[in-house]
Amino acid sequence: ALGTNWVKLEIHPDPKYLMPDPIETLAAAEQLVRDGFIVLPYCHADPVLCKRLEEVGCAAVMPLGAPIGSNKGIASHDFLEIIIDQANVPVVVDAGIGAPSHAARAMEMGADAVLVNTAIAAA
Repeated sequence: ALGTNWVKLEIHPDPKYLMPDPIETLAAAEQLVRDGFIVLPYCHADPVLCKRLEEVGCAAVMPLGAPIGSNKGIASHDFLEIIIDQANVPVVVDAGIGAPSHAARAMEMGADAVLVNTAIAAA
């Protein structure tokens, strides 16, 4: 219907903090990949989860820098470094980026890309 098989997968059952559900994200990613989708999952900055998402066939991993809308930047620095170091797929830092300098920091760490919203919209 949309003419694409690309999916940004976000499963966050908590409407207040929008924290991603790691169990459901992994299960959904596995099914979507099996169904032929190119899956880009938003997830916690959890090196084990990111590796598992890669192993089930996700095209990239999108770990959070900090909670969505928090503008705290790279609060998960140490975990992101591990994820970036071990990844064989692109790492896109997603969420919590509140200033252009936060995005620059993620890129300096070796992230392949950064998803920004507030950092650009409010600059």
